[in-house]
Amino acid sequence: MTDGQAKAQPDSTQQQRAEDLHERALIGGLFYVLSWLLVSWQGGAWTRHPGLAGLVTGILLALALVRLVIRRWSQGRADRAAASLRAQWTVLLATAALWGGLSGWALWDRTFANADNVTLLATAALAMAFAQIFAVNKQIALVGTGMLFLPMLSIVALRYEQPGVAMVLVLNLIYLVAVIARSHREYEGKLALESALREQRDRFATLSRTDALTGLSNRGHFQQGLEQQVAAARADGSALAVAFLIADLDHFKSINDRYGHAAGDRCLREVATRLRECFVGSEALVARLGGEEFGVLVAGEDVARIAHLAEAFRASLERAPIALPDGSQFEVTVSVGLAQFSPETHRDGDALYAAADEALYRAKKGGRNRIEAA
Repeated sequence: MTDGQAKAQPDSTQQQRAEDLHERALIGGLFYVLSWLLVSWQGGAWTRHPGLAGLVTGILLALALVRLVIRRWSQGRADRAAASLRAQWTVLLATAALWGGLSGWALWDRTFANADNVTLLATAALAMAFAQIFAVNKQIALVGTGMLFLPMLSIVALRYEQPGVAMVLVLNLIYLVAVIARSHREYEGKLALESALREQRDRFATLSRTDALTGLSNRGHFQQGLEQQVAAARADGSALAVAFLIADLDHFKSINDRYGHAAGDRCLREVATRLRECFVGSEALVARLGGEEFGVLVAGEDVARIAHLAEAFRASLERAPIALPDGSQFEVTVSVGLAQFSPETHRDGDALYAAADEALYRAKKGGRNRIEAA
């Protein structure tokens, strides 16, 4: 990323939550379909209510398919993370509510009596899966588990003459609530660890390409950008202009000798700020090449405008001395060498660099505090 390309970054944590939820929901819809087929077959629903049994099967299949559609729609799209989360949770809760109604119907309607055990086992298993898998969001996991489990528990408590079964189900529900709480803590801990590792990786990546003193790009990152831009310009038949300048502070050693290295460091930071400000609107890669030497790489700009910006930078240093914390000031000037890529002259980035360096040498030899073009 070049200097001046500050872009808002998406919420990577939200994207991670969405991806995790979609992955966990991938095949779950199929088990609702299979569970219903077992309950409806065991309870004789296909004989008594074939149309209704088929409709329910179709709805469960559609809900299972929508899970896959949402996942595919949002895969790799950080800008769709929030919308896909809402859509997926809606589908999951709709499926849980539908199964809660189906299990309640099967347990209430005594024509389904042969399917009681299958219904109880299937509902308990689906509720356990919901509690464990979808604890990504604790509140929604509790709601979804309740939708699955409470209709079954209520009917068993009201209709069954075996209070022991109801008591076991109550204990199971308490356990499910504990599972949700534990799974949610574990998930949040995992998410926090992944986020910390991601931040640390990004920080190391930034440090690897940034000059610690000035905050500009360092020599290695700049060299990489130079080679990439030159390669792109050569592939494009030089239609894409690439300009490169080297700016070197005049007599910088005397500043360190007279005012101290702290003042020298302050000077370098101030120069970096002014250089960045001068090229802020040009999509330039600005770097500290080493010592008191700075580089600017600009692609897709007219070289005359780059020369104008370089002159503005040179003049800003000449007009405005560097201020020290004690109120004292010292003047600093800069010499600049400017080169534009030419496929006939420059075979690679090193050749363009050498051309700018030669122009800088002429600027130094010609009296300093000036700009020379290759």
